[in-house]
Amino acid sequence: MNERYQQRNQEDPLRELREEIEKKPITEFTDKEIFHRNGHASRVAKKADVSSVQLRKVFQEFKAIVDKLKKEKENDPNEAIERAMGRLYKLYAILEYQANRNVIKEYFKNYMFALFNNIENHKSIEAFEKAYDLLMAIVAYSKTKKS
Repeated sequence: MNERYQQRNQEDPLRELREEIEKKPITEFTDKEIFHRNGHASRVAKKADVSSVQLRKVFQEFKAIVDKLKKEKENDPNEAIERAMGRLYKLYAILEYQANRNVIKEYFKNYMFALFNNIENHKSIEAFEKAYDLLMAIVAYSKTKKS
């Protein structure tokens, strides 16, 4: 049985957290739900088996999208959001590539896809900013997950 097949049939430790992201608009997550030491970000960091290098890579790519969105929103917010969505679609491909190479787990990719789908369903600057906050907190908590 090949490694890719085994990976797809593993237990998904992020299933419950992915379902939370799928059911509720990211813009409705409170700061406490995201940042609290027992909040969403902390729980993702504890359950996601992803290297800090790969997590930072995803975060840096997403941060670049949000930074560019913030600069472009002054001219035409709707057009800026559409351009940001185009850049976000590229991040889907990057994550798929990483999962295909077994650099990240399939369940982590699926969690990130759920987060990005949430942004797509609620296209707004606030959705991008809340997702940024969530990813930043996941990176921060990933440094302490072994403790």
